Amino acid sequence: MPAYAAGMDAPGSTWKPDGDLIYRTDRYGGRVGILPATCRNGEHSLHTVGYRAHDSEGCLRIVCQACISHVPPRLNNYWALRLTEPTPPRAELDDSPYEELRRTLRSK
Repeated sequence: MPAYAAGMDAPGSTWKPDGDLIYRTDRYGGRVGILPATCRNGEHSLHTVGYRAHDSEGCLRIVCQACISHVPPRLNNYWALRLTEPTPPRAELDDSPYEELRRTLRSK
């Protein structure tokens, strides 16, 4: 099991996703997932350093390639966003819908 997934659903775990995945509808009626454009640590542009996104157990994990490549891997190297609808067939990067979530996470 990848290090970033270990213990997320362990009995008694208090782990929760960071928030909900935000969706939009394109001009043809297709659903598009909006992913944060910056890593959870706020250090890297995911467009520049790369990322992996995969869904598991109702949650989409967006892993920053720079943070996960750091030795040892940095804490908070991924976003965990709850899927409130089926996994969208397309995605785009945009930080603006997640500004409030980023402020909330920084204040913790």
